[in-house]
Amino acid sequence: MKNKKPNNNRAVQNKQLSGNERIVNRTNQRRKKNKRKKLVISSLLCFVFLCVGIALVLTMFFDINTITVSGESAYSAEKIIEASGIKTGDNLIFISKQKANELITTELPYIGSAEFKRRLPSKLEIIVKKTDPVYAAAKDGYYILLDENGKVLETGLEYIGENLILLKTEEIVSAETGKIVTLTNEKALGKLKEVREACIECGLSDITAVDLSNIYNIKLEYQGRITLVLGETDSGNLTKKLDLGKAAIETQNKENAAYRGTINLTVAGQGAWLEETVTAESTTQEEPSPEGNTDAAGDASAQNSTSGDADASKTAESPSQTSA
Repeated sequence: MKNKKPNNNRAVQNKQLSGNERIVNRTNQRRKKNKRKKLVISSLLCFVFLCVGIALVLTMFFDINTITVSGESAYSAEKIIEASGIKTGDNLIFISKQKANELITTELPYIGSAEFKRRLPSKLEIIVKKTDPVYAAAKDGYYILLDENGKVLETGLEYIGENLILLKTEEIVSAETGKIVTLTNEKALGKLKEVREACIECGLSDITAVDLSNIYNIKLEYQGRITLVLGETDSGNLTKKLDLGKAAIETQNKENAAYRGTINLTVAGQGAWLEETVTAESTTQEEPSPEGNTDAAGDASAQNSTSGDADASKTAESPSQTSA
């Protein structure tokens, strides 16, 4: 026996209602729909009016009256405020912090970052952090100064300080003051940051030069006398290599504080081969003056000729290996 399909209750009810009752029912349904529409429209209008009111309040009652500057900087507060592009009378809420930060750090290169704090209802505080030169690189016969992130601080310098790290790279494409230097190899700056962070992590200081001419075989110079050949650094073992190099330097300094040579760190964990390039005796000699006395030169040549046999007997020490 087949089951009968259930009747639609609403259809059954409509059949049972008289003509007038059906009309009244439809009218009530329309009224309910109209009430819902009116409620939605009213809610939307209230939201719009609320947003407009908030915008008017923010615009009318939060104008900047006072701008202060704090933090460490070589620039005056007036210069920093002027560089930010923000003026008294501007709206405190609608100022662009990102744009103002870019303007300040570009116009005033020795400022590394600028933070903005709103003090309602009408005060703005600019907190600046300085940045210092870390690297010096040669370009067009002059030096440019870079901070730790590669931002150009100064250009066209003939001389640089002794505390700066000499950066040797491929061709410098662009060096505009206040902006990040552009190098031929786009990965070079990333490698430079990795090396610096790793040196800080393992406590290796007194680095006087970084050679990024080949980013797949980076070289560091320690105190201008020891070269650390790092080789490939993409394998994640950079810190281990520098730890090994630091240990080799400390060991070698104990044996010979005037050591000049190369420490090969291309293979991490397998020791550091030391290749001595200059003997300890030669490092103690004074470098000849370009305008030397001819008589003194003659005496020196005479002495060299008489001591030839003694000098010939002196040989460089064989390469040694330091374990990790």
